[in-house]
Amino acid sequence: MNRFGNSRSIDFDWVEIAGGLFYMGSDPNLLSATTLHGDADEHPQHHVHLPRFFISATPITNEQYLSFVLDTGHRRPGDWINGLPLTNRMKNPVTYVDWNDAQAFAKWCGTNLPSEAQWEKSARGASGSIFPWGNDAPSKEFANFNNTLGDTCPVNSYPLGASHSGVHDMAGNVWEWTNSLYRPYPYLSNDGRESESASEKRVVRGGNYLSVARNIRCADRHSFYAGAKDLYLGFRVVTQNVDSNKNQDMLGIVWKEVQEGNFLMGTNYDSSDPHDDLGSFFSSSLHKKNLAADFDNEVPMHKLKLGNFSITRNPITNMQYQIFIQETGYPPPSHWPEGQIPSLLAEHPVVYVDWYDALAFCRWAQVALPTEPQWERAARSSDMRLWPWGDIIPDHQRANFGQKSKFGQTTPVGTYPLGASAEGVLDLAGNVWEMVSSAYRPYPYESHDGREELSNAEQYVLRGGSFFSPHPRYLRCTVRSMSYKERKRDHIGFRVVKQALSAERA
Repeated sequence: MNRFGNSRSIDFDWVEIAGGLFYMGSDPNLLSATTLHGDADEHPQHHVHLPRFFISATPITNEQYLSFVLDTGHRRPGDWINGLPLTNRMKNPVTYVDWNDAQAFAKWCGTNLPSEAQWEKSARGASGSIFPWGNDAPSKEFANFNNTLGDTCPVNSYPLGASHSGVHDMAGNVWEWTNSLYRPYPYLSNDGRESESASEKRVVRGGNYLSVARNIRCADRHSFYAGAKDLYLGFRVVTQNVDSNKNQDMLGIVWKEVQEGNFLMGTNYDSSDPHDDLGSFFSSSLHKKNLAADFDNEVPMHKLKLGNFSITRNPITNMQYQIFIQETGYPPPSHWPEGQIPSLLAEHPVVYVDWYDALAFCRWAQVALPTEPQWERAARSSDMRLWPWGDIIPDHQRANFGQKSKFGQTTPVGTYPLGASAEGVLDLAGNVWEMVSSAYRPYPYESHDGREELSNAEQYVLRGGSFFSPHPRYLRCTVRSMSYKERKRDHIGFRVVKQALSAERA
């Protein structure tokens, strides 16, 4: 998933859908043996080939649509009170929008409505599952349907209902407009059904919060004329151009890919074991319990599932941050004389930046801060190593730490190749503590409990230790520190990710 804003200040989470064939429609022989039989308009089941594309991970929210309305003066949805969405519905899908409203939003932000084929492939994948999450019957853990809640709910409220690609809310909550005219199968993209000027009915997909189970299947089709508006009718968008990013090209970022899969997050260390020889690496810090770098904030160990993502090989450097400043006019770090990088620090991690500065950089470069699970998975791999390079106790051949002098400082990124992680990611131990996108909250990690909200007024997690860290325990892959967003220091920096997926409990 690529998380970034576009030129119109809309933040999207994009999910990449690989190009290739998939089965579209329903097999009547398969479904007739169940209560989830398909309708005649889903037949015949047939192969459709699609090029790669990116789809928004959730339907468009009231908050996103408000930005469009304020910028363009476009007509407002009829359920907004005094022309504004209710505060507690900002994250709900926008509704009371017809097909023309959805098209106007998409064109404004440089995207498109998905074709019917793009929508279905995003929901069911190449495997042809009946529901986005697989073939298990729907339940209240998977989707908002069957009038269980009696209303729409915030997007991404059902992480267990995500598709195999990581797309959320494709079953229930709101029907979603597609670009496609409602015509018989087989689907042919060049037969005129993708015309934007025709006056026929348009396909809507996904069911809504009132729908019964059979109507939230991936293959289920409904249709409305373009002027229809209702309290359960919304939309999402697609694009082909996520990777066309001149800002990332200018930065010269080296990416390291981390493969999807399960991993164990946190610590299962038992401090009461008298025979254990690692006690000094898990002992409490000078802080009170459950604060920075105390091992008891790393428990319980728990299994998470992460999708593919890419992470920068190094922390963002002063040179890369200067490019951002030159392109945007953003204020430079306070320790740069006259706003210019000292030449000897060009390849050092950028420091004296706070969480808001890091977020501004991310929005410009169309990247994201890593979530706490992404950072830990990149550091410890899948083999539960103690430090990024393995279980060898840290030394000064592997990391920059333990500088006792008041003149201690960072080193250029990549100075310690022996400290690389299994995927070849550098500087994950020592040099600078690294900001992540996750608020500091107790384990187990839950991506949908609010800790990934960008507006939380609480402390956010720091990872990795720094050159100031006095003991190797601070460099362990599972160590968690924290600070408020406004903190700026000479030993705090950041790195970024792209194709970022939320973590799910496995």
